[in-house]
Amino acid sequence: MALGSSAPVPSVYKVPELVKDLRFVMTRVPALWAIWIGGRLPRALREQIIVAVAQVNACRMCEHAHTRMALEAGVSDAELAALERMDESAFDRRAWLAIAHARERTRAEFAPALRGASEQGLSEALGAQTLRDVEDVARAMTVANRIANTLNALPDRWRGSPVPGSRLLDELVINLVFLPGAWLGTLVAAARQRKSPFAVWRQARGR
Repeated sequence: MALGSSAPVPSVYKVPELVKDLRFVMTRVPALWAIWIGGRLPRALREQIIVAVAQVNACRMCEHAHTRMALEAGVSDAELAALERMDESAFDRRAWLAIAHARERTRAEFAPALRGASEQGLSEALGAQTLRDVEDVARAMTVANRIANTLNALPDRWRGSPVPGSRLLDELVINLVFLPGAWLGTLVAAARQRKSPFAVWRQARGR
């Protein structure tokens, strides 16, 4: 997809940034296990947060995959449309606060947050543990989004539409390391959807 002037620019990785972020995510594995496997965050809310973060990072592959997962988790088509429009009225207050916080932290690239009245109010509304879990989900999925975007940046470059800020060497290294895993995920998705892996791959890439 050619990147028009009004299209959001996908967030991509340089290899040193990826190494740094992967190291951080590894420190959060126990919390992420409790969220995903232990169910510490409701599945539907988790998927809403993931879709919202993918939209901020302009990750078409992750948004496509997790939109399906959100529907399977009981999120309605109307709620997914409201995520795109940022329509607060479609969500209960706690869910909206969690989604909005995940978006805000993603846009801020998870810079250290100032402890102010708004942060205290969020902690009181969501609970300190839930607030940490929301940020952990947003950070983990941002890593996944940026990897997927960098995987996509290489074929986009071949088609004459390089992603602004993306470098060829980083695209080559990240494709070498992560493309086999991406295709494994595509094969699993294709089996679940009973479609050709190539059709699922093209659909996820928005082609």
